Amino acid sequence: MSDRRVYDIVLLGAYGYTASVCAEYIANNLPTTLKWAIAGRSRGKLDVLVAKLKSIHGNRQDPGSFDAPNGQDNANYLESLTAVEVVELNDDALGELAARTRLIINGIGPYHLHSSPVVKACTKAGTHYIGFSLETPWVEEMIKEYHKEAETNGAIIIPTIALSPSDMLTFLVTSDIRAQPKSEGCAEVLSTAKLELQGMSGGSLSTVLSLIETYGTSWISPGDPFNLSFNSPPTSNYKLPLVSRLFGYRSIPVLGKVTTSFLAICNESVTHRSASLLPEIYGYSFHTHEYLPISSGVSAVFVHVFTKLAIYLLAFPPLRWFLRSIIPTPGTGPDLAEANTEKQTFEAIGTPVSREGRQVKGKFVYEGSLYYCSAMMGVEAARVLLENDDAHVPAKQLGGGILTPATLGVSFVERLRDHGVVLGVSGLVQ
Repeated sequence: MSDRRVYDIVLLGAYGYTASVCAEYIANNLPTTLKWAIAGRSRGKLDVLVAKLKSIHGNRQDPGSFDAPNGQDNANYLESLTAVEVVELNDDALGELAARTRLIINGIGPYHLHSSPVVKACTKAGTHYIGFSLETPWVEEMIKEYHKEAETNGAIIIPTIALSPSDMLTFLVTSDIRAQPKSEGCAEVLSTAKLELQGMSGGSLSTVLSLIETYGTSWISPGDPFNLSFNSPPTSNYKLPLVSRLFGYRSIPVLGKVTTSFLAICNESVTHRSASLLPEIYGYSFHTHEYLPISSGVSAVFVHVFTKLAIYLLAFPPLRWFLRSIIPTPGTGPDLAEANTEKQTFEAIGTPVSREGRQVKGKFVYEGSLYYCSAMMGVEAARVLLENDDAHVPAKQLGGGILTPATLGVSFVERLRDHGVVLGVSGLVQ
């Protein structure tokens, strides 16, 4: 990368809820030698964040405060180097910012409304990018627009780091299946996702409403879980059981009773893209389905019907207008101390293509604030791209493009484990 890159990381939209948690995480956990900056459109809000960071870790350098390169006078250099980068969301300003850093962590949402220019700037500058989007219709647009150019320019763009739990768990399950003798890859991964939340940020709720205004509801229901993938759906054993399609209910060995999950389409889309990017691990006939664990068949039907009804009701503008009037303001969110009681649990069962292979089960568990976990995953993903050996990071072997959390490989898994995530797999007796 160019010598103009005076920063390791720029945290863009730093005073947004998730990004501000990222800033605190950096202040508490990353080396004090890190060359970083916080950036956004409001100087006042950025200054408030700087003051908060000083109160958290007063003995570390401010964002952007580091020694001048090439023997320049440090005082003069720091005069021209702004610890706080005030930037407008236009091509010129973002292009200049992207050219001055190795990686951007982007917290400006809704991403489909505000962050396409950020992806464009990183793509053209060959700058790595980490984002927290769950907005798979927007990610599909970014793939069509910028994947090839990002690949050519060596820019690793991972817009969906918040969907790491499902993606990384499936990566581990399929990797274990691939390591079996004479393995032909993984045929199917079935999984469940249970989120125990104290609340959602105003930005997350606003994004759901804005997504439906922009893209309608068809991306959720029925949805296309292969919309981000290079591959077509496998022709064999792909359709869901009829009872599951009609009523949501399904009973899966090991996983138990399950039903329709609102977020499944996002996780499935990203995981299928991972499979198409890494066929040497997943194989060429892979597919996945995600569900919500449930206690009974009656509850499964109720949740299924309620979920489908809620999706269709959100298509009506008067309801979205009403919800906007009562949801929290974007930029606000649950108190992190109170959110320590939150928990996310993902479980999966993988079946190999070969009948001689053994099934593999896996689990991802994190206890604590889900937004803190997202922030941690975003920063640790950035560290994988900046610090880890290229040979151990599939994303670096791919060279660039619109990629997924799974392309960060085992290096990312190890970092997650080091920061409180229980993530592992085990074989099942056949």
